[in-house]
Amino acid sequence: MVKIEKIRVTDKDIWICPCGNQPDQDGFLPCNPDGNEVEPLPEQWREPLYVCAKCGRIIHQDTLEVVGQQYFPHLLH
Repeated sequence: MVKIEKIRVTDKDIWICPCGNQPDQDGFLPCNPDGNEVEPLPEQWREPLYVCAKCGRIIHQDTLEVVGQQYFPHLLH
């Protein structure tokens, strides 16, 4: 049985990545399925995915599941 990795959420709705990253540290950025940062516009951001700016884990916003990892994400900023 494969364990599904998920983002931990505090009682104040703060995401904590398995790597320890939080919004007030490196943060999480909207991304495409490849884990590359995109502008949060409908034509670029078609799925509610975020990439951890520290470790590159790709997180689905609705389920908080880690759905992939991009070790070298392309970041816009």
